[in-house]
Amino acid sequence: MTATQPDQVTYFDAVCTLGRSVRTAPGQPETAAELLAAMDHYGIHEALVLDALAKEANPRAGNERILERTREHPRLHPAWAGLAPHSRELPPPDELVARMREEGVGALFLFAEMMGLTLDDWVIDGLLAELAAAGVPLFVCPEYWASPGARDVADWSAVVRICRDFPELPVVLTEARNMTHQRTAYAALDACANLRLDISALWRGGLIEYVCEHWGPERLLFSAGLPHRDPGAVLMQLNCADISEEDLAAIAGGNLRELLAWNENIVSVADEVSFPEPIDELHRMARERADLSGQGFCDSHGHLGESSPNHVNHLPVEGMVREMDRCGVEVCLVFGLEGVLGDETWCNDYVADAVRRFPERFVGLTVVNPNHGEEKMRAEMQRGLEMGLTGVKLIPHYQGYPPEGPLIDVACEFCHQHGFFILDHDWGSPAQIERLCTTYPDACFITGHANASYGEVVRRVPNLFVGTCPFLAWGQCEQFVAIYGADRLLFGSDLTDLPIGWGLGPIFHARIPEADKRRILGENLRKLLERYAPGWAGNG
Repeated sequence: MTATQPDQVTYFDAVCTLGRSVRTAPGQPETAAELLAAMDHYGIHEALVLDALAKEANPRAGNERILERTREHPRLHPAWAGLAPHSRELPPPDELVARMREEGVGALFLFAEMMGLTLDDWVIDGLLAELAAAGVPLFVCPEYWASPGARDVADWSAVVRICRDFPELPVVLTEARNMTHQRTAYAALDACANLRLDISALWRGGLIEYVCEHWGPERLLFSAGLPHRDPGAVLMQLNCADISEEDLAAIAGGNLRELLAWNENIVSVADEVSFPEPIDELHRMARERADLSGQGFCDSHGHLGESSPNHVNHLPVEGMVREMDRCGVEVCLVFGLEGVLGDETWCNDYVADAVRRFPERFVGLTVVNPNHGEEKMRAEMQRGLEMGLTGVKLIPHYQGYPPEGPLIDVACEFCHQHGFFILDHDWGSPAQIERLCTTYPDACFITGHANASYGEVVRRVPNLFVGTCPFLAWGQCEQFVAIYGADRLLFGSDLTDLPIGWGLGPIFHARIPEADKRRILGENLRKLLERYAPGWAGNG
């Protein structure tokens, strides 16, 4: 066994589920022993845990069961699910808080949508008043059984109302993903000093840094998404964030420990925890937060730009190069961010300028929009070629064009003629991508996102490669290696949209041979660059 990290940053997962969920897939941690083994592998010292039954169906029974399930496991600290008092399924609020204190329960989670409640004052304020008086943290969880994993579901007006009406109540908003509501979240942080956010929902590039800069690290709590998600993503997002060591330690566990201090019966045991030896060198680097610079990783999927309908914590091109350096990424296939939903000509100019200034770091792709017609598509691809862009990016999924529409072939034919990369957000059906790969064999086809449905196609065509973005689900990296083999997978970070570390984490922690990890992280794409981007400065 090894000691904790040398600098004693300790990780305390704020939102963890124990037990069999309605969505538990084979292989996911289910028992306390399995959950602890997963925490050991990823280097997580402690966790605040709910019973799946309390979260999904029966708070009364689940709250009692979590006490038994955690009693012999001091690293697992019980949390309860709450209800409005009017149904009388749980003790009255004052008795509930007293029982929580007595049993060492750390926080109350409110799954209002799941349990058919509103967050209006006449529904929940009787409960909130007792929580606020005792300083019990309230986790507001807008999850709904019919739409698991749905993004942007938080009722921000209701959250702000609660925070303002109960300024002494610590409120934590946790949801599956805040994809488009960053600007609203910032307004809520401005309005409410007692509001905190769970970082497992904040998988936007630079979001941790932005919140730390403007509101302070105390407004963020670490959660890895166990057991349904791969914890490596959030862990490396946090560990690779460009923040101070003190801020990192606060988010990793210090902030949650301060919130749980309301209950003197909660005892942290992080200093007593040790972990098994890492399984390989990359796993060790992840666990010890080692310097990644110079690793020579190659990234198949990146955006450059300044804005989008969602807030982007914009880094100028020079700043993105520094970010790549910190995360060990030598080169990235990039296209323009604004062209996804805006004027593709503006963003193609932006990317061409970045390629001219940093030809060894970027291989540029021309964004096209089939809605503008074949003539303009061909003209823009030719213009991109003349500006030094050596591939094409398709994203009809967002632009409102059919993913298997006839003008997709126009871009594929162009890349075939020039021996270029072509990257699409979603290539459509297996039959469609197989037809394209065989019709245009001199183009290199890359999936923008992790798609498990092309296994048979990959076995029949040599020019299709699958991107890793996002390896979000539990065990997904291992599953994709089983489907495709490591030699057909390409690391894709989705920078600046997503943090580079978020994409690295699941691969670093995967239970596959280190040689396979390094193929995925760079060796595969480096070989492809020699053929499909011979003009890339790094090939010289």
